[in-house]
Amino acid sequence: MRPGLAPWVAFASLLFVACSPSAPATLEFVDQSPAQPRLGEITTLRFRAVDSRGQPQAGTPVSFTLESPVPGVELSPTEGVTNTGDGIVSVQMTARGGRVASAVVIATAGTGAEMKRAVSPVVSFAGTNSNSRQFTFQCGSFSGDGSGLHHAVGAWDETRALIAGVKVRCIAHVGDRNGDGVVGAQVSFLTEAGTIGPSAVSVTDVVGNAEVLYKTSLPLPQDVEPGIFSWNPQKDATHTGEYLAPLWMHPFLWDENPIAAYGNAPQPQQDRPEPRRPDPIRPGIVLNPRDNLVSLIAITSGEEAFDDLNNNGAWDTGEPFEDLTEPFVDNNDNGTWDPGERYVDTNGDGRWTGKNGQHDASTLIWVQERILWTGMPHALDKDQTQRQLDPPPNAPPPLINHFGGISISFIVSDPWYNRMAQNSGNDGCSGGASGPVTVSPANTGIALTYPSFNFETYLVSDAHEPPAEGPPPPVFNPPVDWRVTPICKYTAAQLEGHEAIVQGPIVRGTVE
Repeated sequence: MRPGLAPWVAFASLLFVACSPSAPATLEFVDQSPAQPRLGEITTLRFRAVDSRGQPQAGTPVSFTLESPVPGVELSPTEGVTNTGDGIVSVQMTARGGRVASAVVIATAGTGAEMKRAVSPVVSFAGTNSNSRQFTFQCGSFSGDGSGLHHAVGAWDETRALIAGVKVRCIAHVGDRNGDGVVGAQVSFLTEAGTIGPSAVSVTDVVGNAEVLYKTSLPLPQDVEPGIFSWNPQKDATHTGEYLAPLWMHPFLWDENPIAAYGNAPQPQQDRPEPRRPDPIRPGIVLNPRDNLVSLIAITSGEEAFDDLNNNGAWDTGEPFEDLTEPFVDNNDNGTWDPGERYVDTNGDGRWTGKNGQHDASTLIWVQERILWTGMPHALDKDQTQRQLDPPPNAPPPLINHFGGISISFIVSDPWYNRMAQNSGNDGCSGGASGPVTVSPANTGIALTYPSFNFETYLVSDAHEPPAEGPPPPVFNPPVDWRVTPICKYTAAQLEGHEAIVQGPIVRGTVE
């Protein structure tokens, strides 16, 4: 080194050290944009360096790493310098994997004892498209939004006349292949009977739900021939493989006359004939449960579901997938389109098309929901839609002991051999007592399923009550007659539903 150069080198080194920024007092996470990134999108995370005075610190080198390696997640750049003025430094993250769930970014400034670290919140990634396997559509919200269970509405009076305007909320849930709710998906709805309003298109909210209001009105459900329920419905290029009736209707327990067949040994694994009977009011009409089974569908754009065997986020030849037909409203429940049924012409060829035999990464995906319209039985229906079980109709009149009680049970169906819509926690049978007895319901509540009839039980009790003090009231000797004509109440809908009233079988007895 030439004489005189060493002092200048020392001076430059001191100047460099003096000008190099010190480690910040704190390093903090600021924000993330977008807040809900999708696979393939870039999300930007920002961090801020703050000095000992609480002011933004500029010129601080910051490095970025993932808390733990996540396949398919990339950071760019891996190093940066904080800005002048706001002390901000940014890093971009992209997820390209097939099933990336989440990742965490760690920002580091300084070394040794002065090192500062900031940790980002968990960054979750949603799939790129709505997925047909994650697309659900159910009516009712008995257990929270979109929970379903509202399977039936009261839609007919005892003369078979329509009760219009009975309402139920129906909710479609749109999710990606990872199960994350899709925000901003446009969902359309079509129905066999009634109307969907106020419009047929809704926008999903932040959890992927699209809500629509359904109500009874014209057009009416399509009258169908009685069918046979099978556990092996046809599934091919033109058939969806849907069951003839939803399982919540208990079609595996069907019998042509379910009231008369009550008590017979069930045979659920055999093909079951649909209940049926001639209408005692309208000539030439055969009543069966699916006459009032209404098909509704929800439609959105997305991908056909597939099994991503190699986890690369895309369908590959040989991977199983669910091939969809063009969307259609299955009025007659046979699993395929028939002339007169509404459909959506996805490929624009002017006709309904079945499955195309190939995986579609971008198409119209759809899902079906079904809701039952039920009616009040007329007096002319009573002999075929009610049956006293306990005590049996021809048994001796039951005796109620002093301070005692008995339970009485019967079954009742609507005119089409469906359980009546039961949508209130107070629905059930009570009242109608004559004599020194009281009547109270034994089973009340919302119906979760809809077999061919309601099973009703109520309690008939001695009106005497044991006193807290003093002698008890005397026993009736001889026993006194009583009669009960139970009044059963059924709420037509969760929203503003009217109450259908049905009178149960008359039961007579005596009480001590």
